[in-house]
This record gives sequence, structure tokens and C-alpha cells, in this order.
Amino acid sequence: MAQQWHPFQPMFRPALPPPRLTADVYETAGGEAYVLEIPVPGLSAEDITIDANADSVTVAIRRQPDEEGSTRRYILREQPERPASRVFQFPAEIDTDDIRATLQAGILRIHVPKAAASRPRVIKVNQAA
Repeated sequence: MAQQWHPFQPMFRPALPPPRLTADVYETAGGEAYVLEIPVPGLSAEDITIDANADSVTVAIRRQPDEEGSTRRYILREQPERPASRVFQFPAEIDTDDIRATLQAGILRIHVPKAAASRPRVIKVNQAA
């Protein structure tokens, strides 16, 4: 069945959801830290902001706009230009002083150590004499 043309149809398209950062979050094998891996293709370290508090890390990105006078004529543009951010909550308290972040091959990797009180410990049992 052919669709009928309607002059205002493009105005009623559903809005796209706001840009969202996708991530893989896992605990290290020894249980001493969490690791976040976030794809951020085409971004530099200057485009990324990371904030941390006792139990969460907030990652925000802001893409640099095209240079003034750019000759690009986009046919399709899926990389969002507007800022995006996401808060990652952790089930245990984290050590905000030792968080490390690296950007390599378009992947932002954030190593988030657990606070000393939250880290798993093995307690040695001594034989009574």
C-alpha cells in the first residue's frame, strides 16, 4: 500500500535520545579495583573530563566543533556534537586519590581502585599453641 504524501510529516519524527556514553565496567581479578572502558572515537584527552567522589565517577565529553569555514558537507552525521556525560556508581567506596585514566586507540580506560576498607582481604589463621 502506497503512503500518502503529507507536507508536515518530517516535523513529526520522533526525537532522537540524547547522546549516551556506552561502557564496559568490570572488577579486576583480585577484586582490588574497577575498570571502566568507554569508546570515545576521535576525541583527545582535552575533550574529556572525569570527576570522582566517594562512590561514583562522572565522565563528560565535549567534541570540538568543526573549524570555521570547513568545507565539509555531511551526508550523514551520527557522531553527536553536543556534550554527553554519564555517572558510574560503584557498590563499594573508591579511592579517589589513585584513579588513573588513559586514552588509547579511541578507548578511554579508567582504573578505579577500591578504598582500603572496601578491598577484599585474606586473613591468615594462626594455630594456637
